[in-house]
Amino acid sequence: MNELRLRIYKELINNSPGGRTSVFNKICGVTIFISIFFAVIVTENSIDYQFGDQIDFLDWIIGGLFCIEYLCRLWVAPLEKKYGQGWKGSLRYLISPMAIIDVIAIVPSFFGVRAELKILRIIRLLRILKIGRSEKFKQSIYHFNHALRSKSQELQISTFYTVLLLLISSTFMYLAESSIQPDLLGSIPRCLWWSITTVSAVGYGDSIPVTAFGKVIASITSLMGIAAIAIPTGILASGFSESIGVQDKKNNILNEIQLPSNTD
Repeated sequence: MNELRLRIYKELINNSPGGRTSVFNKICGVTIFISIFFAVIVTENSIDYQFGDQIDFLDWIIGGLFCIEYLCRLWVAPLEKKYGQGWKGSLRYLISPMAIIDVIAIVPSFFGVRAELKILRIIRLLRILKIGRSEKFKQSIYHFNHALRSKSQELQISTFYTVLLLLISSTFMYLAESSIQPDLLGSIPRCLWWSITTVSAVGYGDSIPVTAFGKVIASITSLMGIAAIAIPTGILASGFSESIGVQDKKNNILNEIQLPSNTD
């Protein structure tokens, strides 16, 4: 029994060789996405009317699988140091945030007969955070944090450039269009909304310049907005590359140190 408990624990905590995601957690992740897919499409009345009973049946099955998973996690919780041993460890797990999320995700499968309540099952997406405890995920977070820290000054300069571009373009657009379109571009804050949508290449289309001068400003803003997006992207890419290079050097050094000992 203890051996089975330990084996289940290793599967649940993602303890696979090489830091790979365990088979159990892969199946769990696929099931989560299937559950979310059904929770989303059932909000369409025509689909709910035609396939509602079948979806509810599948949802009962998925809910049962998540109940089994929840009970397994409760059973092996005392094996994890942060919860402690014995029934106290299980109790601490019961009141942990992830356990509460589990309960919230499972309950609508059995009581959520209305689409508005079924959509609460989308909270299962938070369970992906558990699967994300793999070594690859941790390395990705480390490289991302390293890129932000090492390139913080460059990112600050990029942010300053973007803010300056937004202020200048919105001010010029106000001077060009305020008298022509007072409702849409009659103030700098309103023009600032236009500038943000233009620089970000979203362009909602609710405010468009009609004067020649306004169109020139819009064209220049659009072109300079490309740099506002490309510059921080390049900075972060450079930071990622540097962090990965440092990690590779460390791994090579460790391998060189271990090789002589293995040959001996």
